[in-house]
This record gives sequence, C-alpha cells and structure tokens, in this order.
Amino acid sequence: MSNRGILGRWFSGLRGDIARRLFALLVLALGTGAFVVEYAGTPIDDLTVGSVADRSVRAAASFPFVDWEATLERQRTAEARVQPVFDFDTTLSGRVQTRIADAFETARHRLVEADANAGDRPPEETDWLVEIRSDFVKILDISLDPETLGRLSSQRWSTDIENLTKKLVNDELGRYIVADRSLLPKKASTVNVVRMLQNSRDEVSLDGFDRVVVPEEVRRSIKMAAFDQAAESMVVDARMAAVAIAQAAVRANFSYNQLITESRRQDAREAVLEVVIQVQRGTTIVREGDVVTQAQFETLHAMADARGSYGTGGLFFALSFFAGLVFLALYTFSAGFIKKFSTRPRDVEAIAFLALVSIGLGRLIIEAAEPLATASGSGMAESSIWYLVPVAGGAMLVRILVNSETALIWTVSTSLMLGVLMEHQIFYTIFFICSGLTAAGGIAHTKERVNVLRAGLLTGLVNAAGALLINLLQVQLGETSTAQPLWDMGFAFLGGNLSAIMVLGMVPMFELFGFITDYKLLELANLNHPLLRQLMLRAPGSYHHSVIVGSLAEAAAESIGCNALMTRVSCYFHDIGKAVKPSYFIENLRDVPNPHDRLAPHQSARIIVNHVLDGAALARQYNLPKPISDAILMHHGTGIIQYFYAKAVEQAGEDMQVDPDDFRYPGQLPDTREAGIIFLADRVEAACRTLKDPTGESIRAMIQKLVNSAVTDGQLEQCPLTISELYTVIDTFTQTLLGIYHHRIEYPGMPVLPPKGDQVGKSSIITLDVAAQSGEQADDSELSLIPTPEA
Repeated sequence: MSNRGILGRWFSGLRGDIARRLFALLVLALGTGAFVVEYAGTPIDDLTVGSVADRSVRAAASFPFVDWEATLERQRTAEARVQPVFDFDTTLSGRVQTRIADAFETARHRLVEADANAGDRPPEETDWLVEIRSDFVKILDISLDPETLGRLSSQRWSTDIENLTKKLVNDELGRYIVADRSLLPKKASTVNVVRMLQNSRDEVSLDGFDRVVVPEEVRRSIKMAAFDQAAESMVVDARMAAVAIAQAAVRANFSYNQLITESRRQDAREAVLEVVIQVQRGTTIVREGDVVTQAQFETLHAMADARGSYGTGGLFFALSFFAGLVFLALYTFSAGFIKKFSTRPRDVEAIAFLALVSIGLGRLIIEAAEPLATASGSGMAESSIWYLVPVAGGAMLVRILVNSETALIWTVSTSLMLGVLMEHQIFYTIFFICSGLTAAGGIAHTKERVNVLRAGLLTGLVNAAGALLINLLQVQLGETSTAQPLWDMGFAFLGGNLSAIMVLGMVPMFELFGFITDYKLLELANLNHPLLRQLMLRAPGSYHHSVIVGSLAEAAAESIGCNALMTRVSCYFHDIGKAVKPSYFIENLRDVPNPHDRLAPHQSARIIVNHVLDGAALARQYNLPKPISDAILMHHGTGIIQYFYAKAVEQAGEDMQVDPDDFRYPGQLPDTREAGIIFLADRVEAACRTLKDPTGESIRAMIQKLVNSAVTDGQLEQCPLTISELYTVIDTFTQTLLGIYHHRIEYPGMPVLPPKGDQVGKSSIITLDVAAQSGEQADDSELSLIPTPEA
C-alpha cells in the first residue's frame, strides 16, 4: 500500500493509460477550437464603393467598427467650441509714455545747452535744432511731419505738451486696438484674451467686440479729447503738437494668436474619442442588390480586420491551444489536489466526449438562433435561445457516471469555453456554471431515474431566475436597450428540463459501454437477478456470507467516503463462483461429510481457488460491470489458502518441499479503495465466525490481526487506502460485527395454552414438523455454469 503524492495520480498507471488521457485532451482541445472558431469566409474584395452587391453579407461575429464620419463630426463640433485666443499688450501705453518722457526731457536738456552756447541766435538758423528734432523723433520711434516739429520747437518742447501727450496716450492706448476688423471673427462671440502684463500674463474672457477699435477710431478719439475744456488754457499749436505725437504713437495692441488657438483646437480634436459601434453577430451589413456605400465598405473591412490577418486556420489553432491550456491546467490541478477527482482513462474520455457534445450543441443552437428568432416575428432576441444549451445535462451525467468533484471541474471548464463561443460574454459562463452545479447537486444521492426529472425541474427554475438577473444587469449596464426577460426565462427553464430528458436518454448508452451507475447497481442488487437467485438456492451459506460481507463493506465504505452502493453490490456477487460446487465450501455443509476429507490438499486448494475463476467467467457471461468483475478477481488477492497449505506441509514431511504458489489464489491485488474494503470484509466476516465469544475486544483483535497480515503479505500494495482510512475501516468493522453478533436474552420455556374454554390436552396442541430431505438439491436449470474439472 502506498500514499500517492501531489502529482502521483497524474503520472500513475501504465503508459497506455497516459496516452489515452493525452489523446482525449488533444481531441477535446481540437474539437473545442473547431466549434468555437467562426467560418465566415465570405470574400468581400469585389465589394467596392458604388458597386451593386450580388449577395448579402452578415456579421459572423460581433466586432467593433469605428464610425469615422461620426467621429469627424464630433471633432468639428469640439473644435468649433474652442474660443479664439487674442493677445492684448497692456504694456504698450506705458512704454509709449516712457519714450515720450525721455524724448521731451532730452530735447529740453539739449535746448538749454544750445541756448548757453549760441546766445541769442535764432534757433532756425543753427544746425543744433535739426539735431534736437532728429534725436526727438528717434527716441519716440515714430514719424512726425515738419509742421509738428516746428510747433514743438516754437513751444520749446514744453512740459504742457508732454503732459497732454502722455495723458492722451494713457487714456486711448489702453483700449483693445486691432489693426483691421477683418481679423476679428465674423460672428460676435466670446473670445479668450491673453493679457501681457509688465512681468506676467493672465487670461480673461471678452464678450463680443464692442470694445475693440481700430487705430483710426483711436486717432479720432485722441483729437477730440485734446480739445476738451481741460486743455483750453493751452495754445492751439501746443495742443496740435500733442495730438500729432499721440496719434503717431497709436499701435495695434490686440491681435489674433493663431498658434495658441490652433494648438487648443488640436487638443480638442484629439480629446474626442472615436465613435465605436459594436456590430452584433448576425447583423446584415450589405443586402443583395444594395449599392455599397462608403460606410458599408468601411464596415466590411472592419469585420475583416477584426478576424485578424491569420485567417480561419490561424484562429482555429489559437483557440485550440487556448482551450487545451485551460483543460490541461484544470486537469493537472484537480488530479493533484482534489482527492476524488477521477483520472481513470475511461472517465477522462467520457467527460471529454460530454464536453464536446455540450459545446457542439451550443454551436448548433447559436447558428440556428438567428433564423429562428427572425422567423418567430415576435421581437425575440436570438441570444434568448442560447439558454437552451444543455450544460446542466452534461453536469448531471458526469455526476452520475463519475462523481461530484469531477462534475464540478467539468462544469467550470465547459462553461468557460461556452462563454468564449457566446461572444466572450462572462454572464453566460456564470449562468452555465450555476446551472450545471445546481443540476449536479439536484441528483445527489438519488436512487431512482425519476429523480432526474425532478432535478431538471429544479434546474429549470434556477435557470429562469438566473436569466432574469442577467437580463436586468445587461439593461443596467447598457449592453441591451430593451428587456425581454420572459423569452430569456422561458428558454432557460426549458433548457433545464431538456437537460434531464437528455440524461435519461444517454445514461443507458454509457451503461452499454461499461459505465456503472447507481441505477444499474440497484437493478443488480435485486434478488431476482439469475446469479443471486442461484447462489441463494444452491449455496445458501455463501449467499448469507455475501450479504453479511455486503453490510460490513457498505458501512466501511460510507465511513471513508467511498462508493458504498457499488461496494455492497460487488459483495453480493463476489462469491458467485461457489455456486458451481457449493458442497466444497464449509458454509454450505449441513450435517454431511466434508468432501475435502477424501481429497489431497492440492486437489482441495484447486477447487477452492477455482471459485474465483468461475465467478469471473460467470460475470463475463452475464455481462456484469467491470468494477464487479474486478471485485470478484480481487476479493482474495493473491493470498495463500493457509489451511490446505499447512496440511500439505504436514503430509509432505521434512523430506519434500511444498510450493506455496500451488495454494495461491489466481486473482489480482486490490487497486481501488472499494476493492480493498471488500478484500478485508471477506476475510473479517469469515474469521469472526470462528470466535466462540464474539466480544468487542476479541472482534477488534481478530480484525487488527487480519489487516496486519494483509499488509505484511503485500496484498494492499496497489490499494490507495491510507493508514488513517484503515483505522476507520477497522472501527467500522468492529461496530458492525458487534451489532450482528449481539447477545439476546434467553426466554424461559412457556406452556402452550389451549384456546379459551378448552381443556389442556394433547388434542388441543397443533405442531408443525418440517423434515429435512436429505440429498435434495436445488434446481439449477436457470444457471449456465462454467464446467470445472473435478478434483
């Protein structure tokens, strides 16, 4: 006996078993890829803008399509919302005033120097006046006519002219001055104004252009302001000179900033997300006879791009590899860490087949959904029909054929692949997982086939509730615009019930291929089975022994979580070979001589061991399931018939050697927990019959002795029973046998009372004597036995 490691179950068994598992996984991965991949290979190269479509083209799968026309329209709208940006130089007035002050100060200083050097000479007759005028204009950085310069000279660049000029500049050059109104937007709107301050800048909004003026308007305003009442004390020439200087200093301080405006418009265009339309599977892109538009042309090529550049073949291999990776990861984890997950090649092949059937039916239902939904004419969505996929049926079958742990892994893996098939919708994956687990749980511990229909009804109700919740979630998330819960609920409910019908139809098919179900076991446990009837009639002692062993083994199997029903039924059939020669087994002898007394030990041993071979032959003849046939071959292992071996050694004496192999059972070592329990129960029941005082201590001591001898003899080397489970089995055997051999009270002898009113007498006592008929044998006409050579 050995304890398997974490990955021991994956690498256990023969190379042929590993090859079968790998082949099943490969077929499952390739089949999944073949069912999931889309085969929309309709050529579209001949469909160009303006051509007439000679066929209709539908979307074979959902794909995203960028609507460039709508995207460009949104970009233009976003660009139009960007406000033009203008620059406003608020420092222009200050800079001009500074130059004016410098120019007047320099001119007056030069004039004082000239007066000191030139005496009373007329200014116009000297060169220094020309230099003062030239320097004055150069400092101002403006152009002045000779008349204005003459007026300045005549007024000796007075401070009144300077002050008036600076006042006019300060009042008028602080306005928004644009070089030309054509540079302004045609429609009055709000614009952003970047104000350039002395050492910084800021940005303000300007509503309309009422405050924006052109230089000519500023110059007129300067002339009007120069002749107001505040300047009436000045001579006309002085005012005219100030006006001329202020008008000449007018510059545009408000200008359109194209660089910033275009940068902001570019940012606005880039901020607009592409308008992506999710084209749903089955949508007709082009109808036969339509003139292909630019939008249809772009949609067709978007569909081709979504399929990828590798074509259907590349997608097939990619999906197959992905499916194989998922299946392999789940199998490896389950085989290593889930104790009851089945790795038997036959079970792996069965669950792979059921997965392919479920995914194939899913593909078939999806393909038929669109025309069925269209033909119904009731506004039914084709996705509503998808709920018919019978994942629940596959989960129930795996639960019936294998176990619940394997059904869990099967449901998860198959649901993942169906989610990929159904447009990568996680909602459907979750739905099918819930549906499969509900179905598998609904048939737990059921012993009648009608319970499958009840499980289907329960699954249908859970499916309907799940479909309703999914529909509501899709509406809330905006994945669908209209809610159709009744259609979804109806098909989901129908899918659960159809799954139950599928299970009832497929269970017999798997039973034909050697799978044993609880329903089949219950049929085999019926005493009307020909083998059990003949065992009861021909070998009643062996039959009674089989029943007791069945009770022992069933209790032990339940205590450690084995298949208790299969263990009990296997015990019923484990000694059917004794019906061939029942009189050679001690439990069937009743007051008759023991036939072994006149046989040699080797002959007796041959007859005894042949009941294993006879039982296996009868199992094959009556097509008993393989686990039961294996139990027949394994219930004695390769142990030695100690009684006849010891007798042979005694008769041979010291001069002759006795070969122990002549007294070994020709069976197989137990390789399952159920077979190991049957092996131990058979030994325990037979040995405990010999106890004269079956107390708890004596029974437990006998059981421990038998278990220890089995381990020492190597009979449990291939059995996966652990030490902890063996202790549990020993405790269970002890408790069960104590219940069987419990003590009864002894009732005192009681007189037979006559009927009321009669007198006690011999005539009033009725006795029934059943005489045993010696030599009477049961009719064996109903049993075909494998002939065994007489000893």
